[in-house]
Amino acid sequence: MYNIKIITDSGCDIPVKAKLKNVDIMGFYITTEDGKSYEERIDISNKEYYKILENCDKIPSTAHITMMRYGEKYESLARQGVTDIVVVTINAGASATYNAAVMAKDLFYEENPDSNVNIYVVDSVSYSVGYGWPVMQADKMIDDGISPDALVTFLKDQFSKTEIVLAAYTLKFMKKSGRISAAAAFAGEMMGLKPVVLMKNGETKVLAKVRGDRLVIPALIQQFKARATDTTHYVIGYTDEEYGKELYSACVKELGVPPVLSVELGSAVATNAGNHSIGIMYYAGN
Repeated sequence: MYNIKIITDSGCDIPVKAKLKNVDIMGFYITTEDGKSYEERIDISNKEYYKILENCDKIPSTAHITMMRYGEKYESLARQGVTDIVVVTINAGASATYNAAVMAKDLFYEENPDSNVNIYVVDSVSYSVGYGWPVMQADKMIDDGISPDALVTFLKDQFSKTEIVLAAYTLKFMKKSGRISAAAAFAGEMMGLKPVVLMKNGETKVLAKVRGDRLVIPALIQQFKARATDTTHYVIGYTDEEYGKELYSACVKELGVPPVLSVELGSAVATNAGNHSIGIMYYAGN
């Protein structure tokens, strides 16, 4: 009989109100320019973080989940009788979280050589609901009796097909975070250009540039429709509630079906894209 637990990080953007029986979400730590530190989902809400971004001169920093924190979590779950721990992390190319989880796994087995607990560490190669939504599905699959190996296979398959198209109404944060060069950001601001960015397999690239705010949502939906294998199954995310509502309405009007989930984007995306950004997550096939 399996007793499976999934561990993921707060970059997954799974809604706080979601009732997941088999998932533990560990919060990233955020440090603001005044030196204050917060644990995401515990000490600060997304809306409170957006307000900080609105007024900051220096972008807050986010800290990865440390090896020590993972180690403590593994030990705790093992004492609770968990037989299989599946760790799903934010894209390893942008965070040391994955490596910390792997090192904690190695140390756990070194310190517990007779343990029968199996630990699987999976790099989502994604951000936000790009791995949060598959984890939510996996939570239900555990209740249905899926095996750990089959669960890991499912997650890896989902991650390989996940794409996100993202747009920001201001280039301030992409420029400061280095996502686009200062020169390109300056030129874009002068010309009123807004980039539509693709996030796929741990990499980001600009798919299109549109002039003016009113063309942002149509451009996002156009890219989504052109790339998705199923335009009836998608998730939207936002760091600005009004823009989020506009995106929701536009998607329903254009696609005929609402998103399966609408979420506030957390610090991992907001820090790099800003507090006026929106995105669509979908599956595009291999």
